[in-house]
Amino acid sequence: MKEKPQTSSEPSWLDRRNDRKTPFTDAELDVLADDFIARMADTQAWQDLVAEVGEQQAREVLKQRLAAQDANNLINWQPDGPTH
Repeated sequence: MKEKPQTSSEPSWLDRRNDRKTPFTDAELDVLADDFIARMADTQAWQDLVAEVGEQQAREVLKQRLAAQDANNLINWQPDGPTH
């Protein structure tokens, strides 16, 4: 099946049809966390979190928050009807 050529002037990464359909894996969350920490390590908010809970726990908090932002993650899933 051939893909239709792009007819809009928007780049392909803005096309909602190209969005991923699966949640981030643990490995992907690790990469996202590493990148976030590399950019934000010198911010007061990150330093406060590390001081409060320790670096390893701060990293886990960050990964949980990143996962919560992923629309495909089960954290964000709501049942359509009764769960029983």
